Amino acid sequence: MKRTNRENRLDNDEVWGKTPFILIAWLGFVVLAMFLIIIFYLASPRLFQISEIIGYIIGGIFASILIVIGGGLLLITLTCITGLDLLYPHGKTQITMRILPPFVYLLGSSVLKLNKDKLRESFVAVTNALFWAQAKKNRFSPERILILLPHCIQWHKCPWKITWSIENCQKCGKCPLGTLVDFHKKDGISVYVATGGTVARRVVIESRPTMILAIACPRDLSEGMVDVYPLPVYGILLSRPNGPCFDTHLELDRVFDFIKLFRPDIYEKIVLQEQKTAKAHDREAFSTQE
Repeated sequence: MKRTNRENRLDNDEVWGKTPFILIAWLGFVVLAMFLIIIFYLASPRLFQISEIIGYIIGGIFASILIVIGGGLLLITLTCITGLDLLYPHGKTQITMRILPPFVYLLGSSVLKLNKDKLRESFVAVTNALFWAQAKKNRFSPERILILLPHCIQWHKCPWKITWSIENCQKCGKCPLGTLVDFHKKDGISVYVATGGTVARRVVIESRPTMILAIACPRDLSEGMVDVYPLPVYGILLSRPNGPCFDTHLELDRVFDFIKLFRPDIYEKIVLQEQKTAKAHDREAFSTQE
């Protein structure tokens, strides 16, 4: 699967990109390595005095921690740079991806005084880069795609409750849901609206997807990606022209681009359905760029 203009367009709103997260992660690794080395250097005389075996065991534990974290970070960095899937083991939980985000956020926001949401955006960019690298090698199947949406993209005056049951949407065209509802239950594609992380996790467990397209703000998206890892997730960040959690905006062409890349077999059906829906509700049909 070759990187295309469509894929580049899918990633067009990741303002900070991959670099900040990767650089801060390496900075954190250097700090951690220096801390462990200093601790061992100061403690080793007493440890070896008590027992050489204990000294070697503690030294081995410290070395193993650095090798595991440093090796994982190196593979993540090389994968992001080259676009080649160098991650190992494939499809398994990696310790590095679990511990890196909170460590980077703490170091970046508390010590370097960087915007935490920007760091989260950078993490999303890193995770998306890993997603594309694995997609090229067909590491996962698009058989069951879950499109997970936040409730804040629904028009704030809408009287219809669409959480859990997106079919309740009346397709009035006031928000993107009128178009996205056409994806639901189409040959393995499910669409759900979640009110928070707990509901989102429950949806993932019950729908058992092979791939997730998650749409959310930086905080919810980055936390959700860590929660479901190593399940493959591609993230699209919402824009918030009206402020957080209020009539947020989604670029629908990015959703359509994603479906066309991974499920071209149903793409045309959905486009046709959107045209029919738009005509029935007297609104302009959504169209994608090529």
